[in-house]
Amino acid sequence: MFVVLTTEFIESVMSAALLSDYQAWLVANPEKEGRLATIIQQTAAEFRSAIQANGLPLSNFSPNALPESCVRHAQTTILFELKKELGQTLSEAENAAAVRADVFLRGIWMGSIPVTADESAQNPSYQGATQ
Repeated sequence: MFVVLTTEFIESVMSAALLSDYQAWLVANPEKEGRLATIIQQTAAEFRSAIQANGLPLSNFSPNALPESCVRHAQTTILFELKKELGQTLSEAENAAAVRADVFLRGIWMGSIPVTADESAQNPSYQGATQ
């Protein structure tokens, strides 16, 4: 399954405080309108390039469509970049999440993390397991 990353989607996963800060930043900096969409596009392109570098199939539905297994890490990267743009300090937990997202993306690039849209391949199967 693929998920299309949009500004609406990213805004829906922001904390109330971050969303409020982001909206205030847009009012104070009207020239930044569209910056979140650019960050989303850049992040999606980086994930899609890594996936394609390993010969894995991608949806042609949207250039911002990613396999569901990548969405959480892409979302983390997008929010990390947005908070940097807003001049906000990241918490230790946010920094750790950003590092994990980067490690995940590097794993895709190196081929050590296979990404697929086939949901059956993402779920463990215990068929045939002996007790």
